[in-house]
Amino acid sequence: MNLSYKQSVEISKKEKVNRWGEPVYGEKVVYNNIELEKQPIFQTVGGRREVKQKAILTIFEPQIIPVSTTNEEWEGARVIDEDHNVFYVEKYEPKYDEENKLIKHQLNLLEGRY
Repeated sequence: MNLSYKQSVEISKKEKVNRWGEPVYGEKVVYNNIELEKQPIFQTVGGRREVKQKAILTIFEPQIIPVSTTNEEWEGARVIDEDHNVFYVEKYEPKYDEENKLIKHQLNLLEGRY
Protein backbone atom coordinates (compact mmCIF):
# COMPACT_ATOMS: atom_id res chain seq x y z
CA MET A 1 0.00 0.00 0.00
CA ASN A 2 1.32 3.39 -0.96
CA LEU A 3 -0.31 6.39 0.70
CA SER A 4 0.41 9.70 -0.95
CA TYR A 5 -0.69 13.14 0.15
CA LYS A 6 -0.75 15.01 -3.13
CA GLN A 7 -1.17 18.69 -3.64
CA SER A 8 -3.78 18.22 -6.33
CA VAL A 9 -5.22 16.05 -9.11
CA GLU A 10 -6.83 16.90 -12.44
CA ILE A 11 -10.18 15.28 -13.20
CA SER A 12 -12.00 15.26 -16.54
CA LYS A 13 -15.50 13.83 -16.53
CA LYS A 14 -16.73 11.73 -19.43
CA GLU A 15 -19.20 13.81 -21.46
CA LYS A 16 -20.13 11.47 -24.28
CA VAL A 17 -18.92 8.66 -26.54
CA ASN A 18 -17.77 9.43 -30.11
CA ARG A 19 -18.82 7.47 -33.20
CA TRP A 20 -15.94 5.00 -32.69
CA GLY A 21 -17.13 4.21 -29.16
CA GLU A 22 -14.31 6.13 -27.47
CA PRO A 23 -15.05 8.41 -24.51
CA VAL A 24 -14.89 12.18 -24.97
CA TYR A 25 -13.81 14.04 -21.84
CA GLY A 26 -14.73 17.53 -20.73
CA GLU A 27 -12.58 20.27 -19.33
CA LYS A 28 -10.02 19.43 -16.63
CA VAL A 29 -10.85 20.53 -13.11
CA VAL A 30 -8.11 20.72 -10.46
CA TYR A 31 -8.99 19.50 -6.96
CA ASN A 32 -6.80 20.29 -3.96
CA ASN A 33 -6.90 18.96 -0.39
CA ILE A 34 -6.82 15.31 -1.47
CA GLU A 35 -5.33 11.96 -0.48
CA LEU A 36 -4.38 9.22 -2.94
CA GLU A 37 -3.87 5.66 -1.70
CA LYS A 38 -2.40 3.29 -4.32
CA GLN A 39 -2.55 -0.51 -4.18
CA PRO A 40 -0.88 -2.78 -6.76
CA ILE A 41 -2.89 -5.52 -8.50
CA PHE A 42 -1.03 -8.46 -10.02
CA GLN A 43 -2.65 -10.30 -12.93
CA THR A 44 -1.58 -12.62 -15.73
CA VAL A 45 -2.53 -11.61 -19.27
CA GLY A 46 -1.47 -13.79 -22.20
CA GLY A 47 1.10 -15.63 -20.10
CA ARG A 48 2.71 -12.39 -18.90
CA ARG A 49 2.47 -10.94 -15.43
CA GLU A 50 1.14 -7.40 -15.38
CA VAL A 51 1.00 -4.98 -12.49
CA LYS A 52 -1.75 -2.39 -12.41
CA GLN A 53 -2.57 0.10 -9.74
CA LYS A 54 -5.88 0.43 -7.98
CA ALA A 55 -6.27 3.55 -5.93
CA ILE A 56 -8.64 5.32 -3.60
CA LEU A 57 -8.87 9.05 -4.09
CA THR A 58 -10.30 11.04 -1.23
CA ILE A 59 -11.32 14.63 -1.94
CA PHE A 60 -11.82 16.48 1.33
CA GLU A 61 -14.31 19.28 1.81
CA PRO A 62 -14.36 22.24 1.46
CA GLN A 63 -13.36 22.66 -2.20
CA ILE A 64 -13.25 25.85 -4.24
CA ILE A 65 -15.34 24.21 -6.97
CA PRO A 66 -18.45 22.32 -5.74
CA VAL A 67 -18.09 18.54 -6.04
CA SER A 68 -21.02 16.58 -7.46
CA THR A 69 -22.40 13.77 -5.29
CA THR A 70 -24.00 11.89 -8.21
CA ASN A 71 -22.34 8.53 -8.88
CA GLU A 72 -23.39 8.45 -12.56
CA GLU A 73 -21.60 11.75 -13.19
CA TRP A 74 -18.31 10.32 -11.86
CA GLU A 75 -18.29 6.91 -13.60
CA GLY A 76 -15.49 6.69 -16.16
CA ALA A 77 -14.01 10.09 -15.26
CA ARG A 78 -10.27 10.40 -15.95
CA VAL A 79 -7.96 11.33 -13.05
CA ILE A 80 -4.37 12.48 -13.59
CA ASP A 81 -2.13 12.86 -10.54
CA GLU A 82 0.95 15.06 -10.14
CA ASP A 83 3.20 12.23 -11.39
CA HIS A 84 1.09 12.05 -14.59
CA ASN A 85 -0.37 8.66 -13.67
CA VAL A 86 -3.77 8.13 -15.30
CA PHE A 87 -6.67 6.49 -13.49
CA TYR A 88 -10.36 6.02 -14.27
CA VAL A 89 -13.17 6.25 -11.72
CA GLU A 90 -14.94 2.93 -11.08
CA LYS A 91 -17.09 4.01 -8.16
CA TYR A 92 -17.95 7.20 -6.28
CA GLU A 93 -19.24 7.50 -2.73
CA PRO A 94 -19.90 10.64 -0.67
CA LYS A 95 -19.01 10.43 3.04
CA TYR A 96 -20.96 12.25 5.75
CA ASP A 97 -20.32 12.90 9.44
CA GLU A 98 -22.74 11.98 12.25
CA GLU A 99 -24.64 15.25 11.66
CA ASN A 100 -25.16 14.31 7.99
CA LYS A 101 -22.72 17.01 6.83
CA LEU A 102 -20.68 16.17 3.71
CA ILE A 103 -17.02 15.87 4.74
CA LYS A 104 -15.31 14.02 1.86
CA HIS A 105 -15.73 12.22 -1.44
CA GLN A 106 -14.25 8.76 -2.01
CA LEU A 107 -13.49 7.59 -5.56
CA ASN A 108 -12.31 4.07 -6.37
CA LEU A 109 -9.86 4.23 -9.27
CA LEU A 110 -8.25 1.78 -11.69
CA GLU A 111 -5.03 2.62 -13.53
CA GLY A 112 -5.38 3.22 -17.24
CA ARG A 113 -3.59 4.68 -20.23
CA TYR A 114 -4.07 7.88 -22.22
